[in-house]
Amino acid sequence: MSRNDPFFLLGSVRSGTTLLRDILRQHPRLAAPEETQFFRWAEPYGSRPYEQKYLGDPLFQQHRKLDGVGEFDFFYSLQHGRHRKDLMDNYARIYLEKNALTGKRWFDKSPQNVYGLMMLSAMYPSAKFVHIHRHPYNVVASLRAGLMIERQSIRGAINYWLESAMIINEYKKGFPRRIHQLAYRDLCDKPLQTVNAVLKFLKEKPMTQFPESIVVGDEQNRFLDILEPDDIDYIHNCCGDMLRVYGYDD
Repeated sequence: MSRNDPFFLLGSVRSGTTLLRDILRQHPRLAAPEETQFFRWAEPYGSRPYEQKYLGDPLFQQHRKLDGVGEFDFFYSLQHGRHRKDLMDNYARIYLEKNALTGKRWFDKSPQNVYGLMMLSAMYPSAKFVHIHRHPYNVVASLRAGLMIERQSIRGAINYWLESAMIINEYKKGFPRRIHQLAYRDLCDKPLQTVNAVLKFLKEKPMTQFPESIVVGDEQNRFLDILEPDDIDYIHNCCGDMLRVYGYDD
């Protein structure tokens, strides 16, 4: 594998993907833009419904502003790319150039790109995937609280976690060597060791010390303050075998 092949950080929202991205950004070889979500949608690339997801959306406009990608450059890439890989590659190239990061290995952190995992895998046959997962009770509680994204119903919050967990678990059965999985609680409890395991999987040099600028908290099980006992029972019932697969059935 070329050492500059991109990799993709996936998982349910509210599972620590942003924290892990920010840690990996501190590595001298790695760089990542804001969330792109180019592989999230089912609408075909080049179709009007696909393009409307990005044009005029305040969230993606803000991401492009943070990344230094101008609206003209993005529109040109969107209109002239043959497929999603062209768009992703062009976006990453512009991001690296505008931020004086040329030569670094780029990666993408878009949790909901999990819905396009098979397409990502096909279009980037040498790419690897990093999956961070978190206890579904805490994911659901965070989504129910609505602190970072719009407050979700109990079913919606559950399926943010469940659908992601199921898709990645099935992918791993077919391509076990292309995916590395880690638990958010391990990132909290032993951050340097956990991050260096990711870097070993990516064939990058380990960090000798954890970045001082990154604050890693504890997995505090705040769901106890947010969820009712009936909610917990419902989550357990819905998630079924996936709790055991990811070690959350105790």
